[in-house]
Amino acid sequence: MTERDHEKPDAGPADESPDDRSADTHPMGGRLSLTELSDDELAGAAAVGDQEAFGVLIARVSPILLRYLQRMADPVSAEDLAQETLLSVWKGLPDFDFRSSFRTWMFTIAYRRLADSLRKKRDVPTDEARFVDLESPEPLPAEVAMGTSLLEALRTELDALPPTSRSTWWLREVEGLSLAEIARVLQISTGSARGHLQRSRRYLATRLAPWRPGSTEHMSEPDSTADGASS
Repeated sequence: MTERDHEKPDAGPADESPDDRSADTHPMGGRLSLTELSDDELAGAAAVGDQEAFGVLIARVSPILLRYLQRMADPVSAEDLAQETLLSVWKGLPDFDFRSSFRTWMFTIAYRRLADSLRKKRDVPTDEARFVDLESPEPLPAEVAMGTSLLEALRTELDALPPTSRSTWWLREVEGLSLAEIARVLQISTGSARGHLQRSRRYLATRLAPWRPGSTEHMSEPDSTADGASS
């Protein structure tokens, strides 16, 4: 037997242990970038002073926050309320206990700022008073529907809803919050949130009936020939 026969098989580089090799090929190996982290993960990092994480978080949620406030207030007020909300978020993050999601907490702060703003306007009626005015709604007239897009009509009819009902509808249908999360944001019971959502849906469904598939009120153009024949 030669000296070569007694040599041990090459075990590879001395600094590459089996654990090292498995880590290199592990599907979860490597550090996630900040943009891949969830809102709550970014908020957790920002809460302990990671300003880069906070920057990524704010860049992500700012458009969502502003979009919500623009449906609830005039454009100038919406901008101001968004800035106030984000400032409160920054100041409050170290004490945020994560008993709700970050986004639910952010909307809660935004709604409080909004409610304070609305209370300062003496001519703003209560939700119940607004819904009394909206009882037994009729579909939009055909002549209005024909000259208006569905999106434009939806914006107009949303503005007619009371603030709490409008917030409930928006947070559920656009932002995807659960009724429990909406109740936390608006500081009402889950049953009350459900009631606001149901009334809002009924009102909008009735008012926007001309755009319902199969409706002829919105799609048909006036028949000028028939008008001329009857004149």
